Amino acid sequence: MRMARPSPYARPAADRQGGTAHPFPTVGGGRYGGPRTEWGMTMSVSDRAALERLRSDLHGTIVLEGDPDYDTARQPWNLAVDQRPAAVATPADVADVQAIIAAAREGGYGVTTQPNGHGAGGDLAGVILIRPSRFDEIVVDTEARLLRVGAGVNWGRALERLDGTGLIGLAGSNPEVNVVGLTINGGQSMFSRRYGIPARSIVAVELVDAAGDVRRVTDSDDAELAWALRGGGGLFGVITAIELALYPGDALLGGSLAFPARNAVDVISAAFELGRDVPELGLDVGMMQFPDMPLVPPPLRGQTVATVALVHVGDEATGRSYADRLISVAEPIADTLTVFTIGSLAAVAAEPVDPMPNADFGGAVDTLDAAFAREFVDAFLAGAGHGLMRCSVRTLGGAIADDLGAESSVVGAVHAGGFLNAGVLLMDPSLDPVAALQPMRDLVARHRGDTTVPTFLGLGTTLADAYSAEVVDRLAAVKRRVDPDGIIRSNRPLA
Repeated sequence: MRMARPSPYARPAADRQGGTAHPFPTVGGGRYGGPRTEWGMTMSVSDRAALERLRSDLHGTIVLEGDPDYDTARQPWNLAVDQRPAAVATPADVADVQAIIAAAREGGYGVTTQPNGHGAGGDLAGVILIRPSRFDEIVVDTEARLLRVGAGVNWGRALERLDGTGLIGLAGSNPEVNVVGLTINGGQSMFSRRYGIPARSIVAVELVDAAGDVRRVTDSDDAELAWALRGGGGLFGVITAIELALYPGDALLGGSLAFPARNAVDVISAAFELGRDVPELGLDVGMMQFPDMPLVPPPLRGQTVATVALVHVGDEATGRSYADRLISVAEPIADTLTVFTIGSLAAVAAEPVDPMPNADFGGAVDTLDAAFAREFVDAFLAGAGHGLMRCSVRTLGGAIADDLGAESSVVGAVHAGGFLNAGVLLMDPSLDPVAALQPMRDLVARHRGDTTVPTFLGLGTTLADAYSAEVVDRLAAVKRRVDPDGIIRSNRPLA
């Protein structure tokens, strides 16, 4: 739960996780009334001439506001966010990154990184946005059980390179999510209950800091900065490469089951019980409302269903025995469970990969039991009447709650029952996303869990919504040391 001691960087309580003041942000601008640094100060007037000079200096490319391809270059994954950076740069190498930071300092700009636009929040006025797509190296060291990737690599490509090695990375379920972005922002994996939060798998980070210096950060040379990078996001430099620990996983079974809405409470209760009994099993439990459209398969078209996605590291028979516990409760209307290799994780998860407009909300919830299952289903159905399309709870426990190694990561041992995330697809202008998400906000407020992680929070949130005041203060101290002028920005600021 949140610590009682107030933080100088924290927002009013009603504006935090589960509150009602900001169901989702007014996209396209800062909630604090304009461009700001991480410390809340208004930026000085920026010098566009510095960007024009940078255009001629880069080996990569830069697109300035007003250029013909500006709108395409600035587009985030969430199309509801109207971010308008001063420029969008695609550096070709580390020297280009140094040049961008130098130009930012000269011209009074901030610098932030968005590999694919996930996590965009809309507040990029006076900021140079870096797309690190040309940092695309992938190296797998099977003997050392180490994965090295450039900052532009997505999990889908990285996992394909792991096929046949018998090793797995702590990936997200969407192949288009960036390796660095998910890991440094405290993202979670369906392998986390077995092997821990991905941030704890960071071995080394290579970055260009706010002074333009190239650094390789490990526990041995700067333990406090290494701690901050394991869950503190992109506040501390422009990352160019990352090295992650790999884990055994030569046998995998996964997929999802969908059940009629009439069986939702019983199935979800059974899934929560399964999660308690098998703490190493990856589970994502929720509800979905499918549109009545030809692109949706007939068994699901126009239906509201309960869903259980699971990932088992181990033999097929054991994994199917876990699924059978759910199937004994109700007959599924869809079943995609299959044996797979790590390179096929994305196909098993089958998540959308194309940009789309959406509003979302997330938070940590406490005990997952039959009573919570009933409240969860009722809240979803109430929101579905206003356009709520999906809501799921990623079960926690297992290695996520393990204190071993927690002291070296911003994401410590998490003792909540699960991470809840809900979303509204904003394709229909008549939808009311505030009304759609409010039942889930109320549910989280009634069942608030321990500290969450940033990637499960919705738009418009900060690190103060995820971590305790003590952790935010410690991150702020690291920030002041490595970037006292606040040049490096993050998609999710401190407060």
